[in-house]
Amino acid sequence: MFAWIIEGDGHRPMLRFEDGRTGIPVNLRLLNRREFLELLGRRVEVRSQLSPDHYTVRFSGSDEPRAG
Repeated sequence: MFAWIIEGDGHRPMLRFEDGRTGIPVNLRLLNRREFLELLGRRVEVRSQLSPDHYTVRFSGSDEPRAG
């Protein structure tokens, strides 16, 4: 399953699924606002669902973020 990184309330990272649902990615490590803005709109692979709203994700292939 895939989703896209969007900006939620409070400027927090959220996931938007193809069917319009949203979720919270729990394993993104963002150090600053610039890093977050670079990820907006990126497609991620959903690896597991930890609760009805919380998911672990990973970037796939060419969508892998650049290393610092």
